Amino acid sequence: MSGRLSRGCLAGALACAMLTGLAFADDRMSSNTDPGGDDVARLKTLLQSQQRQIEVLEEQIAAVNAQDQDAARVEAMKQQIREVLSEQEFRESLMPSMMQAGYDKGFFIRSSDDKFMLKITGRLQLRWTHYATRSDNRWNAPRLQRNDRTGFDVERIFVNFTGHAYDPNLTYGIYLFSTRSGDFWPFYAYANYRFSDEFQFKGGLMRILSLRIQHQSDGVGQFPDRPMVDAVFGLGLGVGAQFWGKLFDKRLEYYVQVLNALNGQGNVTIGQDVAASQVGTQMDSNPALVFRTVWHALGKGDGSDFSQQADLEFHESPGLDIGLHYAFNEDEGDQITTAIPYSLSRRNGRGGYGLTNTNGCQVHQLGLDAHFKYQGFSLQSEYVFRTLDPRRAWRRPFTNLWRMTGEDHTAVMHGAYLQAGYFLPIPGMEKKLEAVARVGGISTTAGGSQGSWEYSGGLNYYFEGNKVKLQTDVTKIYEVPIQNQYSSLATLNDDALVWRVQLQVAF
Repeated sequence: MSGRLSRGCLAGALACAMLTGLAFADDRMSSNTDPGGDDVARLKTLLQSQQRQIEVLEEQIAAVNAQDQDAARVEAMKQQIREVLSEQEFRESLMPSMMQAGYDKGFFIRSSDDKFMLKITGRLQLRWTHYATRSDNRWNAPRLQRNDRTGFDVERIFVNFTGHAYDPNLTYGIYLFSTRSGDFWPFYAYANYRFSDEFQFKGGLMRILSLRIQHQSDGVGQFPDRPMVDAVFGLGLGVGAQFWGKLFDKRLEYYVQVLNALNGQGNVTIGQDVAASQVGTQMDSNPALVFRTVWHALGKGDGSDFSQQADLEFHESPGLDIGLHYAFNEDEGDQITTAIPYSLSRRNGRGGYGLTNTNGCQVHQLGLDAHFKYQGFSLQSEYVFRTLDPRRAWRRPFTNLWRMTGEDHTAVMHGAYLQAGYFLPIPGMEKKLEAVARVGGISTTAGGSQGSWEYSGGLNYYFEGNKVKLQTDVTKIYEVPIQNQYSSLATLNDDALVWRVQLQVAF
């Protein structure tokens, strides 16, 4: 377009110059009575000047035409280069694929065509624990005298491999977890394909998305460990498939999981045949179903600001997440299944807890949760309701819960906790020092009414957010309802006082 305009302008200028010169010459000749005089000389000089201007204009037109031809040739060459480089074999022979590496929230290796990417991250938690309780346990071992326990543990070591393969939409994750014995075993192992933001598919060994605190990593907590409610109602890990997505501009998330069992990551489909009397030593054919949805009511809107418990983002305006989950399992004899506490009241008349599992029970669990953040303050709460229906109370193989309690009707369990945190406005430590508190409780009607309470308070210092932080808390639990070493619940029915100090380093 610019070339055509330039040529038009030059041609117009040339024509105007010629017409002007001829008109001026004609006027001079018509008014001159002496053709051989000075006017003729001046006219010749003027014509020569006009001729020079015409020659200059013609040179400019030729230059513009040459530029247009050069531009056309360059564009043609670019198109030829594009066509040649579009051939994959030629491109790879000319320019072999180069690997890219660096650090971006983890160490990564990426192919130059971005078809493959591997990211390596890790986390170490070193913990000191003082566990104090009564010297005698009134229910389990009343004559056994016990001492308090104090010492160090490497609580968790994670080495995580994540990335994508063949297509950025096909992502994977392998999380290796070290037990206290020093052995590593797969904690998560999954592949996920993103068809769209609204629909994705995930399969493998994964976290069962029940409680909100189960939806959050162990590395982003405000306490060194999860609450007592999670130890009782958390559904752990499972093997299966997950359908999920984000709707309404990512404000609403949904998850549907079909799993072998609740808390049953070790169950396998093909195993040794066993007699009916040995139910509970292999996996049944009934899948567990879990549904969870989260509404990002206030905040960024995509949930990224609620991936961690503390308000490290310091929300300038209120942020609010609201969630709901439902889980179902018809447990006809899964090898690994959910542990459940029941009351000893009917056996001893004094209370305390016994411990069994859900074999032979139909399990329903419903939970509601919410998480609020504003200017360094955070508040998180959950309520969980579970029913246990003995399906084989009077037929073999008998339901374990019926054998322990003698109850053949539906038992009910409740649990809830409230957790808060606030960054203290101390000069020089803004957005670094956080005070936290938590209160929670559980109750069960299996074998009679029985309940427990938990009270916790602590301080956190964030050197580099959740990457490097130091945490300490003191927790009091009246009658420990379940054994869970990773929640510092050592022995059933302990009245435990736990002091923990934990250093976390992650990359």
